[in-house]
Amino acid sequence: MKAAVFKGVERIEVEEVPDPEAGPADVVVEISACGICGSDLHTYAHGSFVQPGQIMGHEFAGRIVEVGAEVRDLAVGDRVTGVPLVPCDECARCAEGKFNLCPRAWTSGIAYGKPGAFAERVRIPGATLGANVFKLGEIDDEAGATVEPLAVAVHAVKLAGEVEGATALVLGLGMIGQQVVQVLHAKGARRIIGADLEQLRLEAATELGADAIDGSPGIREALAAALAEGEEIDMVFECSGVPPLASAAIGAVRAGGTIVVAALYDDPISFNPTMLVQKEIRFQGTIAYTSEDFADAVELLRSGAARADSLITQRQPLDQIEAAFGVQLAKDRSLKVLVNPNGS
Repeated sequence: MKAAVFKGVERIEVEEVPDPEAGPADVVVEISACGICGSDLHTYAHGSFVQPGQIMGHEFAGRIVEVGAEVRDLAVGDRVTGVPLVPCDECARCAEGKFNLCPRAWTSGIAYGKPGAFAERVRIPGATLGANVFKLGEIDDEAGATVEPLAVAVHAVKLAGEVEGATALVLGLGMIGQQVVQVLHAKGARRIIGADLEQLRLEAATELGADAIDGSPGIREALAAALAEGEEIDMVFECSGVPPLASAAIGAVRAGGTIVVAALYDDPISFNPTMLVQKEIRFQGTIAYTSEDFADAVELLRSGAARADSLITQRQPLDQIEAAFGVQLAKDRSLKVLVNPNGS
């Protein structure tokens, strides 16, 4: 089969590789769509997270074409998406149900150790319905490929605490920021302010229910103009990966508020932690999701509380994957670029 193989910084090549085969507990999925993630961009631009020779791609959907003899409740022809993390099921974090914090999950997962889904087919090891494989039902394949980033947002919003009636600020309106907007809206946030520099992203966030503000004059100035007299920001979701914005979040959130950091950074953040003390701010990191978050993301799409159509801005065939990465890197042109390994 054909697959896109990471060869080094700014080098991905499509080549022939062996077809995956399902072991007794596995399924093989023919990929209809696979999204380019922000972490993929870090790999492509900087060589982060994986070694050359890795087949990338972990936001996927497709049709099961092979089922292992021990697999239950899944059949050839089922349209599914899957959790790419493959935890050890032995460590303390796995015992707590927090497989996103299992260190081995990030070295033995799909696209992170095991072959990923920028390929015509991918193997999901230990396939278990409702744990790491989810049927899509009436959700189309393109939307199915957005379940993974939506689950990231579900997890981040859960970690923020009580959302209903809150005023939330989302810094950075890439795919994760847009998904956070959707989850906040679904969970009853009173007001969602989304900040970015790019018009495409501001318009998309507005369509999803945010009050979008252009942060180019400076986030402090933009917020001053957007907030009503006496209005405070209860929680901030830092999704930009821009160090100055992470620092600005501390000044923006109210005393006793919460900051959730969901971005990856190429450069360190510099701030005075005394501000956290004086304002009694909760500074919360978030990474990936649990199986429950994945199931919640599927349900949000199934119910119509979240959508994918307005967030998918480009589609590319597998043999144009380097062009697809170029488009995804252009923040003024794209939100989510999907790669279609089995079509045009």
